[in-house]
Amino acid sequence: MHIICASPSTGVLVPIPQYPLYTATLALLDARVVPYYLNEEKNWGTNVESIKKSLQDAKAAGTDVRAIVVINPGNPTGATLSADEIKSIITFAAEEKLVILADEVYQTNIFEGTFVSFKKALRELQAADKGDKKHANVELASLHSISKGMVGECGHRGGYMELLGFDEAVVAQIYKFVSISLCPPVVGQAFVEMMVNPPQEGEPSHAQYKREYDGIFAGLQKRAMALYEAFKAMEGVKCNSPTGSMYLFPSITLPDKAKQQADEDGKSPDEFYVSRLLDATGVCMVPGSGFGQEEGTLHFRTTFLAPGTDWVGRITKFHEEFMKEFK
Repeated sequence: MHIICASPSTGVLVPIPQYPLYTATLALLDARVVPYYLNEEKNWGTNVESIKKSLQDAKAAGTDVRAIVVINPGNPTGATLSADEIKSIITFAAEEKLVILADEVYQTNIFEGTFVSFKKALRELQAADKGDKKHANVELASLHSISKGMVGECGHRGGYMELLGFDEAVVAQIYKFVSISLCPPVVGQAFVEMMVNPPQEGEPSHAQYKREYDGIFAGLQKRAMALYEAFKAMEGVKCNSPTGSMYLFPSITLPDKAKQQADEDGKSPDEFYVSRLLDATGVCMVPGSGFGQEEGTLHFRTTFLAPGTDWVGRITKFHEEFMKEFK
């Protein structure tokens, strides 16, 4: 983003809802956020026509749109894009000459279907290109991290980016820029090596690695489904099924009395709800307004990292009592 954002008129397409790193970085760089809304009714999928509209509106306002961010699997949505959705975004970026920033740090957290990387989809499109070679010059930066997934070590910092299709002179400038702030994170580097080169079958630690990996995955999936089933049964709550990452992002309809109380307390309605939840249960959720949401809607993001499922019952009990109180 430092290399891409040349002036205050530079813009980057960012999904809404999104992990706030992107909007915060653009604010720091004095550049423009160009929001495109994910489709909640289609499990937080993308709609290229909607993205095109966002691009056209930004251009009309004098924004020099240079890149598009895609988070897949999604944070905070917990959704996973299909291969067709990914390819349509790549074709759109090729037509509009946009750099693709593919945040793929949750790629092993897949509960439904199969993860398709932007690199794989791009290579397939390039192989299928006819004489026009329309995808030949797509610029893709794909990102991965050690702090997520089954080998996730939150708190340790390590990861990598892979740059595809960039001019060598641009790559040199990016590496030069990154290098001015590097401090060798030795433990993080070791974690990256273990993530990309795990024990193979026949090696001494493979059986233990697989047992732990599969156990973590099964636990996450079990908790994701327990939380999803609980949300489905809650009054005024709608939730898409968990297909990937570590999150669910349900929408919630709150009684007018709750909204009035939130206003009196100087909080947004979604912040009021999750604050009350935290006080009553010790379970911390984040209001949807922290990630961006369509006007007139309310959401909250929850993760399912905590061991066990007993805390799910605490959420259900709180919600029932909350709704009774403010009806």
